[in-house]
Amino acid sequence: MQQGVLNAAAFFVLAPALWLPSGYSIGAILLVMLGLWRWPAVLRGRLAPHAPLRAWALVVLAMGLVWSMYLFEGGRLITNTLGLDRSSKYFLVLLALPAVWAQRPAAWALRWGCWVGAAGAGLLAGWQVLVQHLVRAEGYTNAIQFGNLSLLLALWSGIWAVQASCPYERLLGALAAVLGIAASVLSGSRGGWVVLPVLLVLFVWFARPQTQGSQGSHGRRGLLALGAALLTCLLLAALPPVQQRAHEAAQELLQQPEPEKSNTATGSRLAFWMHAWRLGLEHPWLGAGQLGYEQSQREAVARQEMPSMSVHFNHAHNEWLDMFAKRGLLGVIGLALFYAVPGLLCWRCLRRGGREPLENAAAAGNEDAARSECHAAALCGLVTVLGYLGFGMTQVMFAHNNGNLMYLLPMSLWLAVCWPGAGAPAAFRAPIPR
Repeated sequence: MQQGVLNAAAFFVLAPALWLPSGYSIGAILLVMLGLWRWPAVLRGRLAPHAPLRAWALVVLAMGLVWSMYLFEGGRLITNTLGLDRSSKYFLVLLALPAVWAQRPAAWALRWGCWVGAAGAGLLAGWQVLVQHLVRAEGYTNAIQFGNLSLLLALWSGIWAVQASCPYERLLGALAAVLGIAASVLSGSRGGWVVLPVLLVLFVWFARPQTQGSQGSHGRRGLLALGAALLTCLLLAALPPVQQRAHEAAQELLQQPEPEKSNTATGSRLAFWMHAWRLGLEHPWLGAGQLGYEQSQREAVARQEMPSMSVHFNHAHNEWLDMFAKRGLLGVIGLALFYAVPGLLCWRCLRRGGREPLENAAAAGNEDAARSECHAAALCGLVTVLGYLGFGMTQVMFAHNNGNLMYLLPMSLWLAVCWPGAGAPAAFRAPIPR
């Protein structure tokens, strides 16, 4: 029964993530329930993660503490999405993690979850732009978050499509990936388009697990990856929505004598970045906090150092500068670990061809299928980390609930497949679901 609940949770984290309001919450609730069921075994010492999953749990805890640094400001508890509401998500995920320490989600749940999620995002984006006549598709969040997360779902879908064994499944996965990219295009989110070529190079290079006979094909893989990235850039550049958004950015930068003081998307970003950097230098160790940042921003607007529209935003539109301004170098170190630890774990799994996880999954009796699943999950995890790094150059993904949970929850699932529960006693280990 626990395996069925875990599979359902994995599917519902991904499948309705963007085409239902807070759709990922369905899977999150199931994961927390299953994790709470496992916690008595954890407390009795009968269930424990091994080193990779323990490292992930520690960085989740560390990041939760980083978000908790300024829960009390001005003599009151900050309870909105930039205070208690955000940090509490991390501690809830910690409660859910034992769900994946003893068992791993089935590959079909992850595969179909990604495909349904990407296809649903694309169909919703088409409805909003073509039927509702919105200028930019935004789902049930905002256009930037919707576009960036749709792009991730598209890439995850493509990764699982390559690993699928049936031709019709590969076709469905490819179609879902195309719909996910369409959602990104219709959202008009330029930050995602900038990072897409890099992610495509990674995707093509690691599309298939490397075997001993494939070591000499690195040059061919490299050329294919660069060619795919170049072709994607050319195709994107030919699309009217992309051309329009690129033209707007060029105009905003080149036609304003002081773009950082103009009420434009590009100019305001320059102002946000410059202000966050100055504020971080004034409070280098622990930052100024959320309320301190907002107060400083209002004062800068009053001095006409920032455009007037700045007061409508509560973050710096850059993940690193926003963290530096609000939580100082301590927060920057926490953010770096939050990216680096899962990224290195996924990279290690990719480089070793899934051999270490397979030592713990040998009882499954199907090494090729297990290796393919580990490889796909590791690649999804690495794409997630690099995607968030790229998106974070022009947006603060972690200023939004969907940005936090769509990193925390899928990453927990990818790592559970990469590194199945070797730390659990044999009675708790589940075979790899086929």
